[in-house]
Amino acid sequence: MDIRENDYSVVYEEGAKTIKFQGNIRLQGVSEYEPIKNLLAACAEPLTASDTLTLDFQGLKFLNSAGITTLSMFVIAMRKKNTTKLAVVGSKAVAWQEKSLNNLNKIWSDIQVSFHE
Repeated sequence: MDIRENDYSVVYEEGAKTIKFQGNIRLQGVSEYEPIKNLLAACAEPLTASDTLTLDFQGLKFLNSAGITTLSMFVIAMRKKNTTKLAVVGSKAVAWQEKSLNNLNKIWSDIQVSFHE
């Protein structure tokens, strides 16, 4: 499963149970994020409580507020289901990531958030 556009890509690596975000995502409004929301849900659906789904943002240079809202809504849905673990990996080199991705812990304290150089 993947989404590839001119400015960005969202690719699921099934073996690693990792969704990689790359590029710059500047879609207009939450409704335009529906394909990404659907991809996130489809990737999480078959996973079990012993699995961890990793969202890797290291290659994502920009995500607008509608994208952050979509991501937050996914985290809320995962928290409600509580059927699999969630990990988020970001980059210290991308300014918005530490602040925005750390806020996901406020939504669901069980998320593992880490940042790499």
